[in-house]
Amino acid sequence: MKKKQSWNDIAGDSVAEKMKTLGITVGKKIDVRKLGEIADTFGIEAVLYFEKELAKTSTYEADLKDFAGDDEFNRPFILANSFIKFGSKEDPTFPSRLIEFPMMISITEVSERHDGSRVIPYIKGLMPFLDEFDVDAEPEGTFIK
Repeated sequence: MKKKQSWNDIAGDSVAEKMKTLGITVGKKIDVRKLGEIADTFGIEAVLYFEKELAKTSTYEADLKDFAGDDEFNRPFILANSFIKFGSKEDPTFPSRLIEFPMMISITEVSERHDGSRVIPYIKGLMPFLDEFDVDAEPEGTFIK
């Protein structure tokens, strides 16, 4: 695990500029493992959406309010690290399958949300759907090496 680093030390004046420095750009794809690593390293939230329409038309902050009464595993979105942890707990081969077949997340938004007195930067991404997996295709996007 990488050492924690300060979000404020990342080059850039805006959330979008800082995310670009980290290799995160709206419209691009990135490995779910890399999202988890970035979230851990910089104390930001990387959230995965299961519903395309919700991912494109809502904000993460509004969705947190709308689904506040729901358990994390019953919402149409989940933090990347919670997803990886759950998958690993349910299937011990999950981490190795993510290496063999990287799960590429389409970035739909980078922004920040307010949680009391704290401002939390976040990455919002859309999970791939089963019919989008092509195990014969060359991987695309940004990966952990």
